[in-house]
Amino acid sequence: MLRWLAFTFIPVLLEVLQAHVAFAADFFGQVVSVLDGDTIEVLHNQHPERIRLSGIDCPEKGQAFGKRAKQPPLS
Repeated sequence: MLRWLAFTFIPVLLEVLQAHVAFAADFFGQVVSVLDGDTIEVLHNQHPERIRLSGIDCPEKGQAFGKRAKQPPLS
């Protein structure tokens, strides 16, 4: 039973994960919102696009320092 589950569940899981792969594209736009420390919204073709910054480890909303992570950096 466990072997059947592994052979059925894992390929389905891999298929679902592959469907969520994002592709990078270059474009310019104005930042209209900072959602948290590693996610911003940029205006692209008159529509806000949510951008997740890769390689940034930052607290999410609701975690410790989450509100501080949303604020702009101090100079």
